[in-house]
This record gives sequence, C-alpha cells and structure tokens, in this order.
Amino acid sequence: MSADSSDVRRARTPTDDEVLDFWHRQQHLKADRQLVFAVLRWRGIPVTNLVRSRVNLCGSRERLELWMRRAVHAKDAAEVFAEE
Repeated sequence: MSADSSDVRRARTPTDDEVLDFWHRQQHLKADRQLVFAVLRWRGIPVTNLVRSRVNLCGSRERLELWMRRAVHAKDAAEVFAEE
C-alpha cells in the first residue's frame, strides 16, 4: 500500500459548534434523566439498579419524556417502561 498523501484520509476534527451542540445535548439528556428519577421518587416508585441502568442508557429525549409522563400516574416501574 502506498503512503502517497493523496491516498491518506485525514480524520475530521469536530468544529467548536459541533462540540458545543454535543455538550448541550448531553446536558439536556442528563437533566431529563434526573427528572425521570425525581418523578419516580415522588410517586414512591423504587429506583432500582435496573431502573437506573435503563434510564441512564437511554439517549432519546422523546423516550425520557414519555417515561416522565407515564411515571406521573404509574403504580410501578413496569407501567413506566411498558412497550407501546
């Protein structure tokens, strides 16, 4: 394989705006996760290790919002995380 500079692909470095956008998305996800935990605690639903893992692994703000809405009226974690 040739080490010709025309064959070498350079790794793209993210721009400052892209890094900032990523950071903001992560902060919003973190806040949404904390809200899910808060609603569960307010409702008296235990935040078990399994619940904590499921919420912490979620990367969708829409899904976290759905879980928050469900947690408001749920009797247990199974109702919160039930599949549609």
